[in-house]
Parts: sequence; C-alpha cells; structure tokens
Amino acid sequence: MKNGRKLISALSAVLVCLLLLGAAIGEEALPQMEKVTFPEGSGNIVPENAKDNYAASESGYSDDDMSYHDDSLDVKLHMIRVYDTPVMVAFVQIASATQMKTEQSKPYPSKTTVRVGEISKRVKAVLAVNADWFTYHNSGIIYRNGELLRNRADEEYEGLAIDINGDFHIIRPMTEAGYAQITTPIANSFAFGPALVIDGEVQEILNRKVTYKQRMGIGQIGPLSYVLVAADGPDQKDSAGLSVPQLAELLHGLGAQTAYNLDGGQSTSMLMHQIKVNGQNPKIIRAVGDILYFTTSIADE
Repeated sequence: MKNGRKLISALSAVLVCLLLLGAAIGEEALPQMEKVTFPEGSGNIVPENAKDNYAASESGYSDDDMSYHDDSLDVKLHMIRVYDTPVMVAFVQIASATQMKTEQSKPYPSKTTVRVGEISKRVKAVLAVNADWFTYHNSGIIYRNGELLRNRADEEYEGLAIDINGDFHIIRPMTEAGYAQITTPIANSFAFGPALVIDGEVQEILNRKVTYKQRMGIGQIGPLSYVLVAADGPDQKDSAGLSVPQLAELLHGLGAQTAYNLDGGQSTSMLMHQIKVNGQNPKIIRAVGDILYFTTSIADE
C-alpha cells in the first residue's frame, strides 16, 4: 500500500509538470509531422539552376492553401496559438535535398531588398520564408546553393550549415575550424542565430536580453523533414510575441532535433502558393535580401 501511494504521488507530480508545460505553450497539443513516403526516384530530376525550377501543380494545393502534395514534396500548414501568440507552423518533407534552396533579391554582394513574394514567384517556390538577410552585415561564412559567397569568420555568430544531404549542423562559433568538422559539402549556411535546439536538446540562451517579437525559426525533424514557424509580434492584434527561449521550446515541441533562429521582426514572412500566411496585418511586409524555399521536383506537364 505504501509503495502504491508513492507511485500515485510520483505519477501525480509528472501529470502536474505536463499540465504546467501545456499551460505555458497552449491548451491544445502541438501538431506533429505526419510522415509520407515518396515514390522511388521522384527527387532526382530537380534543375540545378534555381531560376529553372519546375512549377508546382495547381492540383497539388488544397482548396484553402493550407497544404500541398505531389510525388516529391509534402507541405502542411497549421495555425496554432501558443504563449498568447498566433503562430503559423509548416511541416515540409522533400524527396531530394536539392528541393530546399536559397535565393537573393539580387546577386551578391548587392544589398538590394525586395519582398519575399517577389523572390518566391521568381523561383517558383511552393513554400518560402525570409532567411537571414546576410547582406545587411559583413560577417559570417556564407554558402548559397553550394557556392561560397563570403568567408569572414566571426566568433559572435552561431551559424547554421545545411549540407548537400539536407542535414542541419550548428557551427558554434562560426569559424573555419568549425566548418572543418563537417565532412559533407555545404549547400547553404546562415549567420543569424542563436542555435535553439541541438541533438534534441533545447539550448540555454545566454547573454541575450529577453524581448517578445515576431519570430522566424527553422528545424530539422529527420532526414529531408523540416518544421518552420512564423510567430506574430506584439504590434499585431491579440498577440504577445515570442521570446527566443519560447521559440526554442516551441520548435522542440514540434519535433525539431536541430533548430535555428532566422531573421524576425517585420522581416517575418511565410508564403504558401505566393500568399503570405503569417501575420494578421499583411500590409506590414518588409523587403529583405534573401529567402529559403522549397520546390517540387516533378517536371512541368
């Protein structure tokens, strides 16, 4: 009987912790990725030139533009409310790592900025988000679509490197020595941060003032499987905005094993089918220098 009471007490303590966590994030359980399987070979015909991407099939989009599916790409959006803030979540699965790309407003080193929608339309993206606006500053080791654009190590940055297999690597600090530890060639890298989740562990955010803003984050759930979140900010209706630690907890709760903070604030833009799906005030759309996006590998009909 005594052991039974101890067991009940322990279970009660666990239940209380779970309830507190649920209250902090939101009353409803967080959505999780529904794994899909693509036909063999469906990810092997993606054009190398970003401007020659195949156009997505209109029949692949759902009527409400909250999902897209074909034999090489699966995207599902979920509008959730966490930490008193509306957040758009995108789960993305691709058949080939070459379907995840980046594009700049103008070729580097131009500092030209345009809206995410203009860049997204140019490259025929199914889903696109603002990236890190690396042309805004001069630091960081930057690869874009396999090309090294800038090699200026900066120990203040925690970088995100995505290799040619589509796997995420946190570079801490962002130096040549850090990159030397990655044996697989790099496709894209980002200088913003901080790192949010590493090897399934939420990172402690140090030496950073806690602020609540619009946020953009990206995480890898598994091989060729990703989650992206775009959170509203306190300048939008009925929204508190997220802190960086909250963004880290959220991405971890959505299944990210590795996650990273991208440019936020008014740069925060997530587009599906060329429509901005985050933010309650679509008029607030800042021009940016670059995007990260996903395409189909199914040839145009």
